[in-house]
Amino acid sequence: MRNFKKILVTLAIAVFAVMIPKTQAKAANAALPATTPVWFDAEYYATVYPDVYNAFAPSIQALGGLDNAMWFHYRNLGVNEGRKPAADPNWFDAAYYAATYPDVAAVYGTDADKLFAHYITLGRSELRRPNASYVHTIDRNGVPNGLAPSAVAAPAAAAPTGTPAQSTGTQTNNANANLYFPTGIPCNGSPYYIIVDRTYNVCNVLTVGQDGTYSQLVRSMLCSTGRAGHGTPGGTFTIYEHTAGGGWVYMADGTWAVWGMRFRTGGYMFHSVCFAKKGDLLPIPEEVAALGSKASLGCVRLSVEDAMWLYNAVPDGTLVTIAG
Repeated sequence: MRNFKKILVTLAIAVFAVMIPKTQAKAANAALPATTPVWFDAEYYATVYPDVYNAFAPSIQALGGLDNAMWFHYRNLGVNEGRKPAADPNWFDAAYYAATYPDVAAVYGTDADKLFAHYITLGRSELRRPNASYVHTIDRNGVPNGLAPSAVAAPAAAAPTGTPAQSTGTQTNNANANLYFPTGIPCNGSPYYIIVDRTYNVCNVLTVGQDGTYSQLVRSMLCSTGRAGHGTPGGTFTIYEHTAGGGWVYMADGTWAVWGMRFRTGGYMFHSVCFAKKGDLLPIPEEVAALGSKASLGCVRLSVEDAMWLYNAVPDGTLVTIAG
């Protein structure tokens, strides 16, 4: 009997010890709102913390969508783990959102909470922007690009030789029949083949068709190639290095980029549009606006989401042809 009482006392102490940190965690989070606040950027959170997104991916819909799922994690765990809720506390610019999308403002007015509610329930999936320079890193289905198979566009039907690529990524808005778009290139073992047209600043990615050649368009993206005095070299090259983890790469002009892949010695890479400082979430607006024109120091710049997709899709050894 005495031993039985000791066991009961030991169990009670153990249960109490386990409950204390849980109670403290709830107390620490009590000040946080129950629903997603304006200052929480679920897109940023899911992209910066892929471990969280991957853990919650199967239950996102059950939790009411991406924002609810990411906020649930942050409120209950992330805040105690020191994770950041957003890159900038003012990332959602209600005035910009209302002015840019008058169809939304006509219904919701200028109330920041109502506009934010529209953004997280509809606007993000429509790829509307929450501020003037925001670059989406999540696709229309709420999936961070490069983290799940659905982020990779399904191959399109074979495009006839000499016709422009049909965009499945960043819209090219280019219907010029002279866009460089070869087909029938023999497969070298890589699932993809990259073609960059310097004249129209379009980057097309082909995959292997039924005939065993690179004949099916996967994705077409606006890019920026080298400006005057800094031309992007022409020819056929091979992707030979992915920068570690797709992380920050210092540029010759003092800016920073992410999702880098080297294709030629001398510093020539595919990479994202540039950021003013290492660690910034939003890239330099002028560089985003320059996509589709000659603006780089010789590298091939892509939007952040397109650079992320390319980095995760193509392996080392992938052929790159730069023409035009």
